[in-house]
Amino acid sequence: MEQLIKPKLYVNPMIDVAFKYLFGTEKNKHLLKGLLENVFKKEIADIIYDNTEQIGESVDARNAYFDVVCRSPNGEEFIVECQVRPQDYFAERALFYVSRVVSSQAPKGPWDYGFKPVYFLGLIDFALPESVGRGPGYVQRYSIMNDANGEHLTDALQFVFMEVGPFDKTYAECESFEEKFLFYMKNLPIFVDRPDTHQEEYFDELLQTAEFLAMDMETQAMYEKRLKEMRDIQNVENYFRRVTLAEGFEKGRTEGLVKGREEGRKEGREEGLAKAKSDAALGMLRHGIAPEVISDITGLGEADILKLASEQK
Repeated sequence: MEQLIKPKLYVNPMIDVAFKYLFGTEKNKHLLKGLLENVFKKEIADIIYDNTEQIGESVDARNAYFDVVCRSPNGEEFIVECQVRPQDYFAERALFYVSRVVSSQAPKGPWDYGFKPVYFLGLIDFALPESVGRGPGYVQRYSIMNDANGEHLTDALQFVFMEVGPFDKTYAECESFEEKFLFYMKNLPIFVDRPDTHQEEYFDELLQTAEFLAMDMETQAMYEKRLKEMRDIQNVENYFRRVTLAEGFEKGRTEGLVKGREEGRKEGREEGLAKAKSDAALGMLRHGIAPEVISDITGLGEADILKLASEQK
């Protein structure tokens, strides 16, 4: 039977399955190596993939889970994270991840605290907030330095965030490797034909590897399953934002007006919004959406969401 829906020519590299296929597999590690060399402006002899889970220092300590973590032969370590959903404290999350890798370098026994450099690269589908000192452009670089004179306290920690979602330049407007990379990360899913902009070997390789039909059948199936899950989640989010939360705001406004006082209006709005968030959380739980995702959407704490779930049983 003829396939009714033709698959896209290229995968969406921001979907975790595709991202790990492109940058987290041994056969494609040249793509990650080239990316890291260009972003951190350094030559890397080779990369060796490491375990993507860093174990906490005690039984009850939180573990850190990375998308991709690798190291060079001389011990430098690189963490690469792909984050689609906006979230609070993403910069602090990056710091937490780096601290896990730094502490894992500590040997048993005496140590002078000299550790190998750790580099964090975040590919994010949103803009960092101005509160973290976001500068112009779409590539944000951070290090630890003296506030007065800008001199580095240490070169052993570097953070780079590349903002895929807000990127809006054409290929002709791209001036650096990073901008060209962002162009492809943003536009690969919408190309219907192979673009003629790939004039550099790295991006030619990226295009070839990112073809949907270039993936093995198992990876294709995993990708399509994950793509469907993300679309379902997005549809549910859109519904609850449009209907449930809107109803909550309207209920709060109405209740506040009935009370006839500013204090009453505020209280009514807050109560209506709280009820709407709870209803939205319950609805998403019934659809099998993970508590941490519900927390991102509604602003409720994960503990509150788990409590709601237990009360419904």
